[in-house]
Amino acid sequence: MALITTVTAGCSTDAHAQHAVIATYHHVSESTPRSTSLTPDELRTQLEYLRDNDFAVWPLDRVLAALQNQEDMPERVAALTFDDAYESIYTTGLPMLQEFGFPMTLFVSTQPIDDNQNGYMNWDQIRDMADAGVIIANHMVNHPHMIDALPDESNAERLQRLRDELLHAQQRIQDETGQDHKILAYPYGEFDNDISEMVADEGFIALAQNSGAVGYHSDFTALPRFPLAGFYADIETASTKLQALAFEIKVQEPRSPITDSRRPAVTLQLAGDFNVSQLGCYAGGEPLELEWIDRDAVHFSIQPAAGRTFDARRFGYICTAPKRGTNRYYWYNKFWTRPTPTNAD
Repeated sequence: MALITTVTAGCSTDAHAQHAVIATYHHVSESTPRSTSLTPDELRTQLEYLRDNDFAVWPLDRVLAALQNQEDMPERVAALTFDDAYESIYTTGLPMLQEFGFPMTLFVSTQPIDDNQNGYMNWDQIRDMADAGVIIANHMVNHPHMIDALPDESNAERLQRLRDELLHAQQRIQDETGQDHKILAYPYGEFDNDISEMVADEGFIALAQNSGAVGYHSDFTALPRFPLAGFYADIETASTKLQALAFEIKVQEPRSPITDSRRPAVTLQLAGDFNVSQLGCYAGGEPLELEWIDRDAVHFSIQPAAGRTFDARRFGYICTAPKRGTNRYYWYNKFWTRPTPTNAD
């Protein structure tokens, strides 16, 4: 199987930035659930866009190291990640990325593989990908809702269970592929402060699923990724996100995404090369009023208006602003999870 490596498609090495975009995918198929799928044609269109628009497509570990070390980076950097080890990733996604010479990361929940579950890869296929240069990384054992405790389970017991599962999945991946990348993708993108602290204690970088770019100052226990399947697979939508930039988040209160409110409030302070008059925040596609604490410092609070509530388990508030002199947008998503017995997946 052909090796896949870093590709810089026409990218000038003289232009340096401090941003990257991590894209996330699941199925590459026309016959799987649309919300987590993109068709082969849609994936090809996105890869052609990366190739034709001066993107440096880097392996995920290189992107993370460059950001953590605040290294000079090309103007447009992307990393491509695939969750859950579905068979269509191997049969359809991988050959297409190899055709373009683009690297990728596969996040594996190990139990479905160990159980030979229908629709998933097997370890031979995952080893084949590893041998081709694909990063194989951790998606836990059973793809759990990590924020949910079991009946009568204390918080300490929950965290120990999750720690054990994290390390067991890591050991299975190492045993089967020889790889030991300390990178976790949170199942469902869900986490809380205790989980992110536990993950950091074990030496892991962690990725969520809320939209947004990553930068030098990102939270490396909860890095955003842009889902680019389903409604978001269309190239008109995907191209804006692939070009996104990371705000520097100076204040985020609360940091935790866990809420029992259907219209929680958050206080933010954002920094970047943008005009504050062009900053906008949105919830469910509707604009949010910015309650200014210090406009000059771009310090404000947002909350949906009374009567505007969210019943979903996961939702978010998006803030964007165009970078001065460009057609690229800073993008931030305050991610919320409302875990209640009536809204479980």
